[in-house]
Amino acid sequence: MAPTGNPRDPPREGAEAGADPLLDFFYREGEAAPGLPRVGKDRLPGSGAMQGRRQFVAFRLGTEEYAVAIDRVREILKAPVLTEVPRAPAHVAGVILVRGEVVAVQDPRRRLGLPGAPGPAARVIVCEGAGERVGLLVDGVSQVLRLLPAEIEDRAQGIAGVDANYIAGVGREGQRLVVLLDVEALIDGADHPAPEGRGR
Repeated sequence: MAPTGNPRDPPREGAEAGADPLLDFFYREGEAAPGLPRVGKDRLPGSGAMQGRRQFVAFRLGTEEYAVAIDRVREILKAPVLTEVPRAPAHVAGVILVRGEVVAVQDPRRRLGLPGAPGPAARVIVCEGAGERVGLLVDGVSQVLRLLPAEIEDRAQGIAGVDANYIAGVGREGQRLVVLLDVEALIDGADHPAPEGRGR
């Protein structure tokens, strides 16, 4: 996915006022921004036209779609060369520098027990949770999902095993199902309660 224009320029009146919120997260090479971008209040759940909806950044792991809450996402990068860390846990693919800060990059496949490896269009989603930043290595970022609480289901009772700890729920958009991942659980490996506002 190749964003056009500078995603951090303020939106212009007219056609660009409703630009894809994903553009806010992409980093342009050579950009001299002082820090990682934050989600604007107009992009957060519970404000303006998004009243009552929650937003998630959807991405691919292999042929399946997953998503994380947009308020956990700080930046999306083209996957750089990773520096491997000796004796790191199996789910840690390596580390990268993000604006001078060392960030560990996890491969969610290893957490979820999925086969395969990232392809040529891989991205790193820099997330924040459990008091730290971490990158999630994914095959590609697709879109921002806007879901009502009634469109977010508890994780299925049939999901068992360690990988189920990382699943916060399942989002429904028509006939499309997207697995919602718990960023805190992915970062520290613990089972966390699902976010508030989910459907029952």
